[in-house]
Amino acid sequence: MNMEFDTPTRPAASPRLVMGIGVIILGLLLTLNQIPLLRASRIPEFMIDLWPLILVAMGVTKIKQSDSRNNTSGYTLVIVGLFLLLITLGNGHFAELIWPAILVAAGISIVLNALRQNRRISPELQGSEHFTQGTAILSAFKHRVMSQTFKGGELTAIFGGYDLDLRQAAIEGDSARIDLFVLFGGGEIRVPEGWDVVVQVTAIAAGIDNKAASLPLEGSNRPKLVITGSMFFGGTEIKR
Repeated sequence: MNMEFDTPTRPAASPRLVMGIGVIILGLLLTLNQIPLLRASRIPEFMIDLWPLILVAMGVTKIKQSDSRNNTSGYTLVIVGLFLLLITLGNGHFAELIWPAILVAAGISIVLNALRQNRRISPELQGSEHFTQGTAILSAFKHRVMSQTFKGGELTAIFGGYDLDLRQAAIEGDSARIDLFVLFGGGEIRVPEGWDVVVQVTAIAAGIDNKAASLPLEGSNRPKLVITGSMFFGGTEIKR
């Protein structure tokens, strides 16, 4: 007999599921650490020191599940997990790690505020579903745009990555602009066959590979996507 279930589809992974799996693995490692032969190898002890990765995995799962563009709780779990990982791997030398971590966090905050001021995105665009925004800090995101009146976007990756799929989108008017900022990260942008792509990115110790470049035909009205911004120690690939 066939049975059909009308229950809504849920994601395969959730932060609670990740936490449960992590606790099981941690318990098994603690058990193995009681075996004299394994304890002498110090392998279980080293694996136990990696327990903050549970928080990192929970944060990444929460970010991927969320429909919101700014998932503060997910980013917080990732950052706290990585910070605790540094402490455990550093044999608990908290005082020696706190100031560098604070310095990195302060630098990221300064960069984000500077980008916000330099980009000067209008409130109308910021709240528009036809304007793509994505920020990846110690994480990654994937966006698929299907808007038929695409107005552009802004992508930020700091120790992170992005995957932007525009193949089912259509530009409103003659052109649209996407502004990038990449620092120790990178990503991929996919565009439709009928678009011309122009890259105007400043890259320092970084690279941008425009595989979607084409020579515009005279008299053609092909939509144009202009990629601007800055990249440091990272890379981006643009393809069809």
